[in-house]
Order: sequence, then structure tokens, then C-alpha cells
Amino acid sequence: MAQFTHIFRMFSWCFFLSPALMFAQYEDLSEDMPFFQQKAQEYQNWLENKSLSEALQVDHVQFKTFKDTGKKDYTELELILVLRTHDLDSAVGKWNSLKKSFDSPADSLEAFLYRSFIHKMEINPAKGNIQIYIQDADRQYIPCFYIWIWWKNGRIVSQKQIQACKTKSFEVLIPAYRVSNVGRGQTAKVAQSQIKSPQRVFNLISSYIKSNLLQAPRYQDILNDRKPIIEDSLREGNHYTFIVANLGKEVLSDQTRSFWEKWVGINTIAMERLCFQFDYSPNPDGSFNLKCTIDGKYGSGIFKPRKSAYMNMDDDFDDFFELYKNKFRQALLKQLTMQP
Repeated sequence: MAQFTHIFRMFSWCFFLSPALMFAQYEDLSEDMPFFQQKAQEYQNWLENKSLSEALQVDHVQFKTFKDTGKKDYTELELILVLRTHDLDSAVGKWNSLKKSFDSPADSLEAFLYRSFIHKMEINPAKGNIQIYIQDADRQYIPCFYIWIWWKNGRIVSQKQIQACKTKSFEVLIPAYRVSNVGRGQTAKVAQSQIKSPQRVFNLISSYIKSNLLQAPRYQDILNDRKPIIEDSLREGNHYTFIVANLGKEVLSDQTRSFWEKWVGINTIAMERLCFQFDYSPNPDGSFNLKCTIDGKYGSGIFKPRKSAYMNMDDDFDDFFELYKNKFRQALLKQLTMQP
């Protein structure tokens, strides 16, 4: 009888609380905007206390806005953060640096930011989101860069696009390796341990970049006054990004250095800077898809390059960039389909 009474009380509490939970989920927050604006300032102070404010700052807080209609959802709150730079490359570097210094197997930067957001705003986790952008010099958001963080199915999730400006991309399918059974003349899938893992794939890519970009013969000859380097390399699960700087004649392959330039010790061959992003997606049959995005920049070959001095490979160089993408795709396919 006591057990029945306990169960009855539990059901009574659930019945009593369920309307409150439903109300919290669809609560109209429109009258609380002054409170949220105050908390947004507290969030900025929190960023400063956590040594995150050199890269991130609060832009504003708003109710969810539907971009196609402009209508607002007063039951959901959005916190808009911006990275403290107007330069795309610098933004990528700042974000990757934050991730590298903070992320661990137990936590992520995105989750850390989101937990503080819902705590300070005192809202249901499912009724908010964080959006991170960069702005140009006129304070307009650059649409091809974004990081979104929100709550879904009981956990914090995120989505980002940080390399889509002036980029070339492709995707390749790498089949699972197969071996012949001895004496049977049949074909069977290799053991799981022999299938290329993300780590192994990224190691192969790194090896190719070192051999074919960093150590290309032209850096011992026509470009012997510069040394390509890798910057901002980051591996994270199934993702791999890095930047190769101080390149020459990699994409803009038609450029030359005159005898006079060699004689006086200058080099007007454009400096090139390529940012590579790889996303590995395994398939149930042991094969995998690999998406590659390449962002190209160029600068002066006379001065030592700085990130802010590089310009996008605009339409004048699109034909070279497209040829390079196709050439790199074929080389990558050859590298990844070689038997182990």
C-alpha cells in the first residue's frame, strides 16, 4: 500500500509540473529584454575574466529572427558574438587558437560558451542559441563565416562554416581495401584495423604536403629566397585544417623571375598562401568520403608577407585556381588509393 501511495504521488507531481514545463518551453520573453541586455554585459565581463575577450566580444542579444520574413520568435533568445578582427584569415586563426588551447576530451569551447549563456540568461537550454560572426570594416557581417551553437536532443551541438569565402572545394570517395583469399580466388573486405582511419588519412595528406609543397624543387632554384611553412595546423576528430604560407608558383604557376631580378636580389613572384580544410566521413561498407576546401590568397613577393597583406585570389585568377583544384584532387586520389 505504501508503495502504491508513493507511485501515486509521483504521478501527481508529474501531472502538476507538466503544465509548468510546457509554459517554460513556450514562455513569451518579450518583456525581459532589459534583463537580457544587462546579462549580455555580464557575459562580456565573463569573457574578460576567462581570457577570451581578446578574441571574442558580445555584439548584441536579440530574439530569434526569421531572415526570410523578419518576424521574431519571442520565446527564443539569440546571443550574437563577433571575433575581434575584420580579416577572414585572422578570424580562422583566432578561433582555431581558442579551440586548441581550451578543448579537451571532457569539454569543448562551444559547450563552455553555451553553458554560461543559458546560466546568465536564466532560460531553458532549448530556447536559446549563440551565433559567432566576423564583421567587415563597415560592421557588416561577412556571410561566409559563421559558428552556431545550440541545444538539441538533450545536448549542446554546433555547426560552423569558416572557410567558404573565395574557396574551391571537391569531394572524393575512397573505397574500402579488398584482398584476395589465398587459394579461393575470392575477394573479401580487409579487417577493420586495415581500413584507413582519419588519423592515417591525415598523416598521408601531411606527408604529401611536405613532399610536394614545402619541398618542391623550385625552392632550391628560382624561389631559393623563400621557405614555405605550415601555420595554424589543427586536427580535431574527423576534421583537419592547416595553412601553407610563403608559397610561390603553386597556383599562379605562370609567373617568372627575370635575370635582372636575380641579379639585384629581388623577387616579384607573388607570395601565395593556401588554407586547406578536410572533412572525413566514414561509410558503413568501410569506404569513406573526404571533402576538401581550399582558400587561396596572394601577396607581394618583395616584402615578407603578413596575414593582413594577403588578398583573395579574385576572378582574375579563378582559372588558375580551378586548374590547381583539379590537379590537387587527382594527386590526392592517387595518394589515398595506394595500397597500405
